[in-house]
Amino acid sequence: MSKKLELQPLEVLIIQLIAEEKTNRVIAKELNYSQRMVEYYIKKITEKLNVQTRVGIIYKACQLKIIK
Repeated sequence: MSKKLELQPLEVLIIQLIAEEKTNRVIAKELNYSQRMVEYYIKKITEKLNVQTRVGIIYKACQLKIIK
């Protein structure tokens, strides 16, 4: 199964917000989540995409055409 298909819609949204250079605090505020919840989702995203950083998330998401 493709990694793209394993991502939940909320995870894709968080990736898009990271690509817009938004901080965890800003993402949390926009989504009405706690900052810890956003950090949890980012950790899940890094595990699913097999990367370690926010830059890695964006790079891999572009490769997989999750974002443009």
